[in-house]
Amino acid sequence: MATIQRSYTKVANKLISYAEKRSEVTNGVNCPPEYAKSQFKATRELWGKNDGIQAHHIIQSFSPGEITAEKANEIGQQLVQKIADGHEAVVYTHTDKDHVHNHIVINSVNFENGYKYHAHGTEELMKIREVSDQICKENNLSVVKEKTADIRYTYAERALLEKGKFSWKDDIREKIDSEREKQPTYEEFKKSMLEKHHIEVKERGKNITFINNLSNKRVRGSRLGNRYEKEELINGFEKQITSRQDQERGNTTIPNITNDQSSRSIGIDDQIEGNRGLSVDIPEREHEQRDSNNKRTGKDQRNESTNSRTDEIDFSRIDQQLAERKRSLHEAHRQKHAHSSEYDTKSKSGIREEQNFDREGITRYQREQSKGPKRIERDEPELS
Repeated sequence: MATIQRSYTKVANKLISYAEKRSEVTNGVNCPPEYAKSQFKATRELWGKNDGIQAHHIIQSFSPGEITAEKANEIGQQLVQKIADGHEAVVYTHTDKDHVHNHIVINSVNFENGYKYHAHGTEELMKIREVSDQICKENNLSVVKEKTADIRYTYAERALLEKGKFSWKDDIREKIDSEREKQPTYEEFKKSMLEKHHIEVKERGKNITFINNLSNKRVRGSRLGNRYEKEELINGFEKQITSRQDQERGNTTIPNITNDQSSRSIGIDDQIEGNRGLSVDIPEREHEQRDSNNKRTGKDQRNESTNSRTDEIDFSRIDQQLAERKRSLHEAHRQKHAHSSEYDTKSKSGIREEQNFDREGITRYQREQSKGPKRIERDEPELS
């Protein structure tokens, strides 16, 4: 099974030096490998195209234990002849890892006509992979049948991430992951991606493409990974909608009133009375009577909630209890008022009696004073 990764360089000699240092098997196409650096440069200068991209780099990897280094190098040469006819190239086969892989260095300029090699974009990469798969089939080697990775990184993207550098594809992945968790539907997801992140979501058949309008870069969902493909995104939102509907249906059942709830919920008349300003000072025996009534009422209500299969609240009974509670409160208020009035009457009568008594005493004292001082008789001793 051969996989393909692709990149390019503006310094061809540096790439060649790296590839030939670890090479187990080396062969050239349209060029002796030992003269690759000088011949590549001569061709570019001959056509006046030595600036910019100088060489393209393709990594062709095979499954561990599936192929020898010599056979891998032959397949690499066949690939160059089909995808870069008229270009000098060198195939360097490495065995320094668990899997055998080729480093293919292709000169950017065609020595026959001076045209530059164009291998940019996803479509060109897919063409290279298709040619590689066809050669592998002809040589009885396995090919990648289905891509199942949730996240897929290209060689260049992986190199950027390993160095801690920015990857615009990974940036799109993060924005997709963020919005797919926040938005309730696929349509809301597309709208939010455009309004918040300036990323346009376009569908074409089974494919989906994400276009960054700020950087004018685009990538298919299949290139980002399985979880970013059209079918996977839509199915994910449909599952969320179904889950929310199931939860809503489950929450429509009215729960039975528990004992803890009944102590306050059956005392709803207390809350209503408090809200309507009917709270008054009640003698202690009235409090006891009210508590007793509340307990009986709570017990009746619990019995009703247990026996009732429909779990419905009897609002007429609550209204009746409220009316009875009002009458009880008014009676208590009247009794208290009567008691207070009687006490006030007695108090006032006592004050008047005391006042009358004081006035009579003062009057007698004034009369005696008007008659003059009283003569005080003393017993005198007898003279002998």
